[in-house]
Amino acid sequence: MAKFSIIVPIYNSENYLKRCLNSLINQTFSDIEIILVNDGSTDCSEKIIKEYMNDSRVLYLKKKNGGQASARNLGLKKATGDYVLFVDSDDYVELDICEKLFPFIGTYDIVAFDYFITVDGIDNYYKIFNNNVSCEISSENYLLMDVGPCNKMYNRNYLQSQNFKFPEGIIYEDYAAIPLLVKGGPKVYYLNMALFHYVQDDMSTTRSDVYKQKYEDIFSATEYLYNNLKDCGYDLLLEYLISYHFLYLGSLNFYRFDKFEQINRISEFMMNKFPRWYKNEYVKKMNLKKRFLMRLFYLKKYKLIKFIQTLKRCKNETK
Repeated sequence: MAKFSIIVPIYNSENYLKRCLNSLINQTFSDIEIILVNDGSTDCSEKIIKEYMNDSRVLYLKKKNGGQASARNLGLKKATGDYVLFVDSDDYVELDICEKLFPFIGTYDIVAFDYFITVDGIDNYYKIFNNNVSCEISSENYLLMDVGPCNKMYNRNYLQSQNFKFPEGIIYEDYAAIPLLVKGGPKVYYLNMALFHYVQDDMSTTRSDVYKQKYEDIFSATEYLYNNLKDCGYDLLLEYLISYHFLYLGSLNFYRFDKFEQINRISEFMMNKFPRWYKNEYVKKMNLKKRFLMRLFYLKKYKLIKFIQTLKRCKNETK
């Protein structure tokens, strides 16, 4: 049994895959298994994967396309390591990530760490927790962190005890599922160190100029999170999570494409479930500009938003 199971969902990643796999194969800590899940790729990803099959630590799984969540779930089902890491195939990790995380094995259920946002080859350090010192953290602080799965190490036994899996068939599955791990009262540690590279380029979903119907999966993801975390003693934090990810980030994305009817749906959800979201103590700690924009989305003041943006553009042009 390996100490680490590293699960990599792969779909049409030929342009990035070697960089990702090289960062795993060349880990300074060797007691690992690398589970590569080919989620129905139609490019040369499988050919690249086979170049790494001579390494006995590599387990190759091939399936019909079902989405990233289904690929992660299959990898998790096959994992045998004491701890689990998720790495997306267009991203990569520091060569000593496992070595740096090994001291925490057996002590913590989840170890969260900072990461780099890598844009056009340039690394930008991103902190997931407002602390400059590594420390054990509360369940409440865990819920205030980034919801991504790739900047965390998980005790596999703990995941099994929680019957953990990502909801399949939707994107935003990280936002829907990762916060739910708090329900079992995990012992969590924050490591003040960037060990993971989240790569963004012109092909990334977050930078795409083309509207995708899958963006509307955020409604299903929000319902999933709400239904599974409500009445679990984290009401204020649930309200904050949905206010930030749904009302702010979700509305902001729909606004880019003038999808006002979708923002209307978000506003109506908030009016029904969290009509006093703006009074939330965690929301109040957010940037004032973000909160102001959230309020405008909530009130459906799209013309006012456009007017403010026009004023800003005019001001910048006169500088």
